[in-house]
Amino acid sequence: MSKFYAVANGASGTPNIYESWPECQKEIKGVKGVIYKSFTTRELAQNFLDMQTSNCKTLETADHTLLTIYVDGSFKEVVGNYSYGVVAVLNDEVVYEESGAGNKEPEAVALRNISGELTGAMKAVTYAVKNGYKEINLCYDYQGIECWALGTWNRKAPIAEHYHGFMQENSKLIKINFIKIKGHTGVTYNERADVLAGMALGE
Repeated sequence: MSKFYAVANGASGTPNIYESWPECQKEIKGVKGVIYKSFTTRELAQNFLDMQTSNCKTLETADHTLLTIYVDGSFKEVVGNYSYGVVAVLNDEVVYEESGAGNKEPEAVALRNISGELTGAMKAVTYAVKNGYKEINLCYDYQGIECWALGTWNRKAPIAEHYHGFMQENSKLIKINFIKIKGHTGVTYNERADVLAGMALGE
C-alpha cells in the first residue's frame, strides 16, 4: 500500500509531501517539535498540511472579519456528566450560543470535561457548515481540540477517534483556523462559553 508522508515543519522549512520513508526521515531527523503524519492518499496528506500551515495561532493575528467561535467544556462530579458551551461572534457581536450536557456514556464521562470540549468543537463546526460559512476561527483552551483534529496526537479514546473523523470530514467543507486561548484569563467570549457549559449542568 502506498504511503504519503506530510511534513509540516521539517528541516527544509517548507511544508511538503514525501512518497518514501527515507525521504521523510531526512526531513524530520533532528528537528525539534517536528509535525508530520503518514496517509494512504495524497489528498489526505495535503489536507493535513493545509490545516497545519493555514491556522491562526493567536487572537491578535486572527482575521476578525471571519466568524469566530469559542468553545469550552465542563464536568460536574455530583451528576457524573460533562457539558459544552459554544459562543459564535461576528464583528464583535454574538450571533449564536449553544450549550448542552452529555448523554452519560461511560467512555465519554471517563474523559470528564475533555468530552465537553470536543463536543463543543463539533457543535461549533456543525453550526458553521449548516449556515454556509466557508472559513472560521475556532477558539479553544484545550490543546486536543487542534491536535486530535489534525491527527498529531494519538487517539486511544473512542470519542477522540470519532472527533478526529468528524473534523477531517468537515474540513473538506470549511476551513478551520485553530486558535489556542489560555483558559480563565478574562477573554470575554471564552469566559461566556465556560459559563454556558456550567449552566448546562445546573451551575
